[in-house]
Amino acid sequence: MTRDLREAIRFLVSNPSFSLVVIVTLSLAIGVNTTIFSALNSVILRPLDYREPDGIVMLWENNLDLGINQEVVSAATYIDWRERATSLNSIGLYRHSGFVLETNGEVERVRSLRISPLVFNVLGIDAALGRTFTQLEERPGNERLVILSHGAWERRFGKDPSAIGTSLFLDNEPYEVVGVMPPDFEFPAGEPVEMWTPLTLGLEDLPSRPHRMYNAIARLAPGTTIAAARNEMGTIAAEIAEENPESNAGWGVTMMSAHEFVVGNVSSTIWFLFGAVGLVLLIGCINVTSLLLARSTRSARDLAIRSAFGANGWLLVRRALIESLLLATASGLIGLLLAFWGTGLLRGVMPDTVPRVQDIGVNLKVLGFTAGISLLAGLISGVVPAIRAMSPRLTEILQEGGIGKVSGRRGRWLTSTLVVAEVSLAVMILIGAGLLIRSFVLLTDVDPGFRNKNVVSVVVSLPESRYSFRDQAPFFDALLAEIEAVPNYDQVGLVSTLPMSPVGNDFEIAFTVSGLDAESPSERPRAGYRAVSPGYFQAMGIQLLRGRAFDRFDSEQGHKVIIINEALRKRFFDGVDPIGQMMMGMPMLGDMEIVGVVADVLHSGLGSQPQPEVFVPFTQLPLSEMHVIVHSSEPLTAITNVVKEKVNQIDPQLPITAAARIEDLLANSIAQPRFNMALLTGLALSAVILAAIGIYGMVSYSVASRTGEIGLRMILGASRVGTGSLILREVLVLVSLGLIIGLTGASAMGSVVQTILYGVASTDPVTFIAVSVGIILTGVVAAAAPTARAMRTDPVDTLKA
Repeated sequence: MTRDLREAIRFLVSNPSFSLVVIVTLSLAIGVNTTIFSALNSVILRPLDYREPDGIVMLWENNLDLGINQEVVSAATYIDWRERATSLNSIGLYRHSGFVLETNGEVERVRSLRISPLVFNVLGIDAALGRTFTQLEERPGNERLVILSHGAWERRFGKDPSAIGTSLFLDNEPYEVVGVMPPDFEFPAGEPVEMWTPLTLGLEDLPSRPHRMYNAIARLAPGTTIAAARNEMGTIAAEIAEENPESNAGWGVTMMSAHEFVVGNVSSTIWFLFGAVGLVLLIGCINVTSLLLARSTRSARDLAIRSAFGANGWLLVRRALIESLLLATASGLIGLLLAFWGTGLLRGVMPDTVPRVQDIGVNLKVLGFTAGISLLAGLISGVVPAIRAMSPRLTEILQEGGIGKVSGRRGRWLTSTLVVAEVSLAVMILIGAGLLIRSFVLLTDVDPGFRNKNVVSVVVSLPESRYSFRDQAPFFDALLAEIEAVPNYDQVGLVSTLPMSPVGNDFEIAFTVSGLDAESPSERPRAGYRAVSPGYFQAMGIQLLRGRAFDRFDSEQGHKVIIINEALRKRFFDGVDPIGQMMMGMPMLGDMEIVGVVADVLHSGLGSQPQPEVFVPFTQLPLSEMHVIVHSSEPLTAITNVVKEKVNQIDPQLPITAAARIEDLLANSIAQPRFNMALLTGLALSAVILAAIGIYGMVSYSVASRTGEIGLRMILGASRVGTGSLILREVLVLVSLGLIIGLTGASAMGSVVQTILYGVASTDPVTFIAVSVGIILTGVVAAAAPTARAMRTDPVDTLKA
């Protein structure tokens, strides 16, 4: 073994070009695989950082008849769940909120969460300093407590333990700091929440069963499966619906594991990309196998002589495997270094929508994976040359005599098979990349229904402790008047929820229309609610299709009016003019007259479908958080500063919550498809280059091993053009065979790819044809140089050799 190791090292050192090509090929493939595996491990495979995370589930209400699968929970329904469920140990609620924090005269908006004390029981996490909330603090009167994240404690208190018991002024109210959470604690997972305050429920919350506003999380009872818990919760939901038909008829329960909820839709994407890089690794291994085969061909005479003198076949196999494993080990070490760089790059380019993206890095599991694929690459690359070394055809090799003439048909068959495999794998990756490119192009051509540039949104939030329901509309009315007076602002408006923005009061409201058989609120259809100012549609460039827009007379004292979008009109007023029709039974709004219809807006992203929406004058149902919309060519910072100045003129204690350009919101909405396309396109190019190298190597090897045959053909009358055509024809046969296998494989994986495509089928003929033409051209170009070399063969020199 030691001798074999020394000989293998001596050979690799004495053949630096050969070693370098192999190591570069494998190290790149291993590095890319390790990088993507680190993302797979951190985002999907790693369990949540809570105690026994497999037992934690998320709960929602659902109404499948209305197409609602995940609706937030009402307080009254939560109380019923908690009292009746035996399959769940603990159930807790939480709701996102935002406080204005005042420190030394400076104000800022902090991201916080109202959380019921039982959530900490569900998570099984204790405070690192101080305590968490007790169950008694779910009762009204205990709202003025706060728990800090470790980062907030470090930034605001310099890790001073005496912070426990001190006060923070949130929305001008003192909150006592009772605890600090551990450094790695995040709840909800992947969200940068700085503070948690108690979510209290009083008697006034219990009658509000139709008002669903809370997220629910629970822990399964010991020994209970999710399936058993779903069955019990379904039974409980049916009982609640029977007892409360007005609010809960048709409403059930949706339950999924917390891990599945956190991972979300990115799971299939990352698994798909991991499969793609695995194919690239396999192509790299095939290339290395071809190189090792060519090398073993050159040393075949030496191996044959050793075998003739009684050398054990397994000793020859061991020698070949040691050589390939040495190369794989060196490649693995370099690939690991590339992965350290690659994971940092990946964290920077992956979309923010990917959960736990900042945790991507190299750890022990990733190191083990790198070691494993390096060993696997070495075995895959070395096994075919090793087997060939084990049983050389002694007579054939010794009689052939010359180096480069010992391959025979078996050698060419092996290299041809490897080329077919390489081409088929490259075709599969190319098909995937082509489909994603086509999908992305179609996605970017989608009309969102509003202006795609020169629009800026600045979010202003009013603390409920200082602004009552009746104070909110006057504030925003005054702010709007101030901003409208600014020169160079073409149009200005307000909206409660801006399309594609992660910030805002986004909720749905139930309604009914004449002739619709939906008596109870639970049976009524729902539409997205948008509170807007009269200038909103003009500022956003949303087209008014019929009727009129809002004006200044549509105030709280005016006639109750509403504007609907085209999707709602098609669904409920198809064939009927909706202008003048009434939308009735709307919570907090009552009955309202339809005065206009606007074009559909893709509210949830370019890949989404238009949903029914209603627009109401913001003065008729004020909200505490609004987007100030400015249509202007001025930069974001200039507009934000102006809005901030106008806000401070009215209330110096109000901060700006968020600001964004409409171009950035549009770009963020397609960040995931863009990332998928870019990464897979890079992998596809790598696969094509490796396949081209493989074809070039195969043809060069074939020409070198058939020099005598080519010379003899020419002496017998074959033309140079005919000789070149013969070689190209053989290449095209192999490429075509690989193409057929690759297209078949791509069709088989269509269901996996379809989940991340938009507007294009996984069997898109344009993509399949383009890839077919491209791979055939690649084969011809790769074979051109060695084919030309064969055509220049001098038959006289061949016979003399």
